[in-house]
Amino acid sequence: MREDAADPDPRPELVVVIAAATDIGEVREHNEDSHLVGDLDASQKLELVEQVFEGSGARGPLLVVCDGMGGVEGGEIASDLTAQVMWREMKGTPATRDPEVFARLLRRAARVANHDVHAMARREPGLRGMGTTLSAAGVIGDRLILATVGDSRAYVLRAGALVQVTRDQSLQSALIAAGHSPGEVASAGGAILQALGVGDDVEPSLSMTELRAGDRILLCSDGLYGLVGDPALALLLSRPHDVQQAVRLLVAAARAAGGTDNITAIVCEVNGGRLVAPKGDDDLPSFMEFDPQKEGDPALTETSYVARRLAARIGIPQNSIPPSIPVTGQHAVLRSSIGIRVPPTSLPVELDGPARKRLRASILRWWYVPIVVLACVVAWWLGGR
Repeated sequence: MREDAADPDPRPELVVVIAAATDIGEVREHNEDSHLVGDLDASQKLELVEQVFEGSGARGPLLVVCDGMGGVEGGEIASDLTAQVMWREMKGTPATRDPEVFARLLRRAARVANHDVHAMARREPGLRGMGTTLSAAGVIGDRLILATVGDSRAYVLRAGALVQVTRDQSLQSALIAAGHSPGEVASAGGAILQALGVGDDVEPSLSMTELRAGDRILLCSDGLYGLVGDPALALLLSRPHDVQQAVRLLVAAARAAGGTDNITAIVCEVNGGRLVAPKGDDDLPSFMEFDPQKEGDPALTETSYVARRLAARIGIPQNSIPPSIPVTGQHAVLRSSIGIRVPPTSLPVELDGPARKRLRASILRWWYVPIVVLACVVAWWLGGR
């Protein structure tokens, strides 16, 4: 599994074709989703809206989808800041051919992003409580490496079969796994077990999936998969649609289903000499979770150790949570304190998007009130003399 990073011989080519889109939907006034695609080898962020990127290199692209929460301003800023920090941290890392090393780098970047979002929320009262989900991915060798916080998802489509290759960190999924009744699960609402930015630290779930030539990868927010079921997702992702057509069809389907949330999708198709063809109809995507607290083979496990620990913190016994954690939810956040030291960040990301401008405008409006009151008091005092 491991290779010497100093080996000068190039790996066989990896070709990735990518399209991405985000949409406000039919109901929301602002888009609190963010997405980012970056070429790690070229250290170049790619502005993919309705374009297609095709590239090859030692590492695959960095893919990021975030679904913000915490109010009109907070959700938009939290998701955008997280995507930008993930890019800043990952583009500065040395190239590696070791999937485990890359997974640890993704985890570190997510924790730095959590630190930056949480720090900004503490500095600016108008952003208190903001947070975001995170689904981040990269390709090392023939492995898709994923980091997940909350309930944004990643899927792999192979030979018409669509497989979710992340586990949702949601209360509903934990309750179903623990054997609770449908009524109890429904009463849980849309709580997720953690979100990036709401606490001092965050614990991403890390997973790895072995890719095959022709696989299609989908990263998306729940505004897509929550309205478009898996059979429809598989149909719209499949050929004869190319990746750009697939993205447009997915967004259109979510809007047609009500568009009750923001909609974000990144679709990519992987090919190249480093990927083998599927070995048959039974060669379906599968994934193993990676535990960064261990080394080597013991670090790869079918047990959702993160989901178990998160569920235990809210009172669901660990021994009641089986390895498979299905289902998802929307965005009430259950707070927890993880107690892990966060690496400090020294390279600030400056954001000046529409949400920050609206926030500054609202602060200026609030300063106007005491000035008017003071003017009225002075006028009354002078009039009484």
